[in-house]
Amino acid sequence: MFRLSTLVLMMASFFLVSNPVVAQSSGDAIGVVSKLQNSAFAVRGQQRATLQESGAIYKNDEIETGADARIEITFKDETKLTIGENSRLVIDEYLYDPDKDVGTLLLDAAKGPFRFISGGIGKLKDKRVEVQTTSATVGIRGTEFWGGEALGIYGILLLDGTIIVRNSAGARIVDVPGTGVNLTSPDQAPGEAAPWGEDRVQAALASITFR
Repeated sequence: MFRLSTLVLMMASFFLVSNPVVAQSSGDAIGVVSKLQNSAFAVRGQQRATLQESGAIYKNDEIETGADARIEITFKDETKLTIGENSRLVIDEYLYDPDKDVGTLLLDAAKGPFRFISGGIGKLKDKRVEVQTTSATVGIRGTEFWGGEALGIYGILLLDGTIIVRNSAGARIVDVPGTGVNLTSPDQAPGEAAPWGEDRVQAALASITFR
């Protein structure tokens, strides 16, 4: 009888501890997988979860994609982030509070191509929206842009709005759609903003386009 009572108490304690954690995780969702092509995963602590369409996305998720993969994440404010194949990107921070007119979205694009289209967060008065790449940080002001390697050159391409591309060596303001900057290293300033050729633009967009 003692052993049975002990077992019951242990099971009750397990559910009391576990259930609040699950509920808290569900409440922390900051977006959803709105489109998916082939395999994509979210590294959460020591776990690597397979992502599915309509699945939840959480702060601190490290998104990984496989060969010929594409994933589109739609955040609560309708910001859309598309990630291409063989990529790794971390969602470091996300806060969207339109009632207080504040928002934060910090991404770390460690590997692979991506496309960013800002939603409601770009319209807030007090906001910080940035994407960290291996060579520079992209500051966003209500913007659509692409980042990654196309035709063997890593760069940032503006599609709409205005961005500031900066690192410790310098900064560039890019405000003409269709122009972009090349990035070579964190110790070298971003290249001058210039139009990209049609072949490079098409290669860039193809890297995040769904079949």
